[in-house]
Amino acid sequence: MLADLIDKLEIDLVVLGTHGRGGIKKLVLGSVAEGVIESAPCPVLTVGPQVSSKFGAEIKLRRILCATDLLHTSTRALTYAVWLAEQEQAHLTLLHILKVPTDAPLEYPESEREMAMKRLMQLLPSETPASVEAECIVEIGVPGEHILKVAEVQNADLIVMGPHHTPYARVSTHLPWIIPHQVLCQARCPVLTVRD
Repeated sequence: MLADLIDKLEIDLVVLGTHGRGGIKKLVLGSVAEGVIESAPCPVLTVGPQVSSKFGAEIKLRRILCATDLLHTSTRALTYAVWLAEQEQAHLTLLHILKVPTDAPLEYPESEREMAMKRLMQLLPSETPASVEAECIVEIGVPGEHILKVAEVQNADLIVMGPHHTPYARVSTHLPWIIPHQVLCQARCPVLTVRD
């Protein structure tokens, strides 16, 4: 129904707040924001409960963090991140988190990290303007936690990412442990989610 309204009104961006509901409340009630993200045909900008009041009268994007899973479906989110970095003359950081396997030691072989870094750099569109200052980071760990950590360290003004890919989208809006939920609820800056 909302997706139909967005189509009918030719909406380019949905902006909404989120309560950051977790635990049992999230399991029972789900997340309206995540439901909108899953159904909206356009990007969705969410402002969570941890976003500071500095985002008030004058919003200036100086640092943009684009978190990616390196899938080809990430290119649309990356395209938005590059465009915003160009428009705002912002520094752009591309981030990929190598998940620590449960049955492996904490250290990945360096070759895995290098391969991920190479793929991350290849995702950057070839037509990226020279004026866009971009860097690539590959971290190892729990994705949601590391996205938040890097955003905090970099003092990011915006996180750009794709949605959680699952065949059970309606169910995932009730799960408090999925990566987008962690980021939406705990990020100290707005999060722009761009569907592929």
